[in-house]
Amino acid sequence: MTEFSAAIITFTNRNVSMKKCMSLVVVCLLLGSLLAQKVYPPHWWVGMRQQEVQVMIHRTDVAASEVRVDYPGVTLLRTTFVENPNYVFCDLSIAENTAPGKVPILFTRNGQSEVLEYELKYREARSLAYGLDGSDFIYLIMPDRFVNENPGNDIVSTTLEQEVNRGYNNKRHGGDLLGVIGKLDYLKDLGVTATWLTPPLENNQPLYSYHGYAITNHYALDPRIGDNEQYRLYVDESHKRGMQVVFDVVLNHVGDQHAFIRDLPSADWLNQWDGFTRTNYRTSALVDMYASPSDRERMTNGWFDTQMPDLNQRNPLVAKYLIQWCIWWIEEMQIDAFRLDTYSYADQDFLTEWAIAINNEYPGFTEFAEVWVNGKGVQGYYNGNNNLKTGVNTHLDGVLDFDLYWGIIKSITEPFGWEQGTGNLYLRLVQDYMYGDNGGAGNVTFLGNHDIDRFYSMAGEDIQKYKIGVTLLLTLRGIPQWFYGDEVLLTNFANPMDTVRVDFPGGWKADASNKFAAAGRTATEQEAFQHVRKLANWRKTHPVFADGKTMHYVPENNIYVYFRYNDDYSVMVLVNTSDEWKPVETKRFNTSLAGYTKARSVIDETVITDLSVLQVAPMSAMVIELE
Repeated sequence: MTEFSAAIITFTNRNVSMKKCMSLVVVCLLLGSLLAQKVYPPHWWVGMRQQEVQVMIHRTDVAASEVRVDYPGVTLLRTTFVENPNYVFCDLSIAENTAPGKVPILFTRNGQSEVLEYELKYREARSLAYGLDGSDFIYLIMPDRFVNENPGNDIVSTTLEQEVNRGYNNKRHGGDLLGVIGKLDYLKDLGVTATWLTPPLENNQPLYSYHGYAITNHYALDPRIGDNEQYRLYVDESHKRGMQVVFDVVLNHVGDQHAFIRDLPSADWLNQWDGFTRTNYRTSALVDMYASPSDRERMTNGWFDTQMPDLNQRNPLVAKYLIQWCIWWIEEMQIDAFRLDTYSYADQDFLTEWAIAINNEYPGFTEFAEVWVNGKGVQGYYNGNNNLKTGVNTHLDGVLDFDLYWGIIKSITEPFGWEQGTGNLYLRLVQDYMYGDNGGAGNVTFLGNHDIDRFYSMAGEDIQKYKIGVTLLLTLRGIPQWFYGDEVLLTNFANPMDTVRVDFPGGWKADASNKFAAAGRTATEQEAFQHVRKLANWRKTHPVFADGKTMHYVPENNIYVYFRYNDDYSVMVLVNTSDEWKPVETKRFNTSLAGYTKARSVIDETVITDLSVLQVAPMSAMVIELE
């Protein structure tokens, strides 16, 4: 770190504005070669819909007394200086017919010049159409906890953390990207159509960064996970199997070892306070008509944690940096969808701008956000094109559906009642109108993730309750997401969260059992695996899950019934959460059964020739295709 960088850190810690500690540098001195400098984005493309790119150059005392560009079709629109003389931002306009090549950016001082060659590339044709819908089945993986295919990168000499210890849940365990690639066939067989990795980008923090959410380099993978070439291989191998890739985006914060935190471009690059101020984690304060301004400010501008500085997206340079970062990963790696972490903690005006920019460049690209709140009114606020009169349109396809998750959990853990059990699930689905004309079809639904209790534990380690939850997840509206290992009944409660982020048994050569293979599973684990596999592979071939409709009926006598259907096909689901067989007279479902005379069970493939009364087993969910 240079002396100037050290001074910036000191100023930040003392919350002293750089404007008060140093004079604004208008003309920077060019010292030494430009070859060692950092340039973001590392390159760009010709033929983009948005024909401008802002290039951030980070170099000790980078000079910009005069900056020129001489390349056909490329114009230097503006050069922006900031408080820190180690940065310059160059806005380039790229004409429609510009040829790819290396654009010389010329820096001149006192008659001496140096050239930075900035590459513009051809855009690559996609091998797989992007975008998720209800027929998809997303599999969430923490790369450090899945498979360790390459023990050689467990410890890397250039990283601050120099320890791998599987005996501690908050340490790195050694899983990597090659391990994920090696299990793509396992996932395809399970019925998975898309994978989502927690952020695999560099998290070069001293401690507790295995999860990936303390990014220290936006353009490079963490070397303990892999490298950019391996990530592109992961995308390509996924696409060969017809599987899409979801990229986990963090717009709210970074790790405190990030280069632009160690050497801040300007004091307003971050949301700064007189002393460390943690967010109140109350998303509800942002939609609450009675909320105090201080609560709203703390929610948005407070830091998520002491090692995660909060970015100020109201700074247009920060906003542009983050938008271009996301576009770069779509274009460079050909990814298919974004999941947005800690979405509601960032500035909402920026988030809307971000979504519009992504959607303009990639129409039909899928973006869904983490909005961890209790209450559909709050959750629905963040769904794009919702029916709430808030004046806010996020332009998102959907959110992670915590509201539906709690409804499913209550269905299997509470006795049946007006607002309990499946009665509670019914009432939650009734409120889908808040999301807009498409209801919750764009929401990503789930039974588990890396922050909450393992689903089998929530089901009381009861395989019948587990199977009901799986059936609800895979037949209700929305895009279902699965947490790695839940198909083989991994257990634990998120107290702390690290305890649910266990290694997949068989992902390490020294493991006593290998649950990737049927031979390594118990009879109950195999029963669970096959239940997930059967439904997941069946549903992805039926259009009613991609764009069909839902009709449900008021739950009665421990029975909840709903239909997924279109003009040509219909599926009936009957859920019995009692401890006894239930004969279900179907007369009240005549609207949905009209024209159908028989059915086939999806689970056991038995044929039902009489639809007048259906027998539903205790604590079970029955799925039948109507004929």
